Parts: sequence; structure tokens; C-alpha cells
Amino acid sequence: MKQTFSLKNLITVLTGLMFAVYAAYNVFVIIRGRSYLPAIGLVILAAVAVLFAILSAYLFTSLIVSDDIRFLMLRSTMFIVSLFFIFVLKLRMVVKVIDFFDVSHPETILYGCAYFFTLAAMVILFLYYTFFLRRLPLFPRAVVFLPLIALILFALSLIIEIILFFAYRMLLEDSVLRTVVIRPVFYLGFIGLSAHFLFPPEIVDE
Repeated sequence: MKQTFSLKNLITVLTGLMFAVYAAYNVFVIIRGRSYLPAIGLVILAAVAVLFAILSAYLFTSLIVSDDIRFLMLRSTMFIVSLFFIFVLKLRMVVKVIDFFDVSHPETILYGCAYFFTLAAMVILFLYYTFFLRRLPLFPRAVVFLPLIALILFALSLIIEIILFFAYRMLLEDSVLRTVVIRPVFYLGFIGLSAHFLFPPEIVDE
């Protein structure tokens, strides 16, 4: 049992660090681009930084055993709100992704698959945490399969983006370095979050 929880703690810490790095990256972009980025772009970047910082805090605070109901409710609510708004921010690109789609160009199909796999995985994690985790004894299989499916979808998205970069030379950020470093950080964070939920929670009813 100690080995199981030590592995969970390792995954939790590494995932929290991934989300913290992604939040810090967005702060860096704000600082560097504040003189030429549009106001709406700065607001979105700031929102993303805050949302991923909340995810990071959620993971690090999960290492703390607490029976403070107010703390647990606040932590749970902030996580749900953050995941929801990250999904909404990701969803705003759906029209561009559909317009980019062209059956005669395999790279556009792959890009669309990575995008929709990511959206689907976020929805699965949201439903898992919001509806199934709180009713753990009623859905013993769902609480295992849902995080596992989300993990697989995030992993597939990462693999597809690796293919897009190396096989099709597609930049998914505004530089090679950011594409190679930041995109994997994003996906590894969510892969780690999915893996975090594969372990039985110490406190089911938050």
C-alpha cells in the first residue's frame, strides 16, 4: 500500500510541476509580448496562466490530508471551474480547426484528430470528477475506465502532434523550441492528471 501511494505522490508532484511550468510559460509570453499583443490576447493568456496555476495548486494540495470541509469544497470547486474554462478556451478554436480540415491533406486530418481527442478527454475528466468520483461505490468500473480512456486520448494527441512536427514540419507554437517543449508539457500534465485519478482517492467525498 505504501508503494502505491508513493507512486501516486510522485505522479502528483510531477503533474503539478508540469501545470506550474505551463502557467509560468504563459506569464512569460505576457511579459515578453505586452507591447505588441492585442488586449484580448493578453487577457486570454492571463486566464490560461491562472487556470493552470489552479490545477497545479489542486495537485499539490492533494498531498495534504485534511478534514476541513470548507477547504475541500473550495479546492474541488476551483478544480471543476478551472477544467471547465480550459475546455471552453480550447473549444473557441473549433471553427478554425474545422476550416483547416481538408481530406486531401493528411496533416489536417491528424491535427483535427488531436484537437478533438483532447476535447473529448477533457470532457471525460470533467464528468469523472463531477459526477462519478463522488459516487465511487456505485460506479466501480467507470472510475477506472474513464481516467484510463482520458489518459489514452491525451497520449494519442501527443503522439499525433509529434508526427505532425517531425513528419509534416508543422509548428504548433510560434517557435520550434516552444513547439518541442511547451506542447509536450501541456499533454504530459493532462496525462499525469488522468494517471493521478487512476489511484483510489484517500477522501472520496470532497
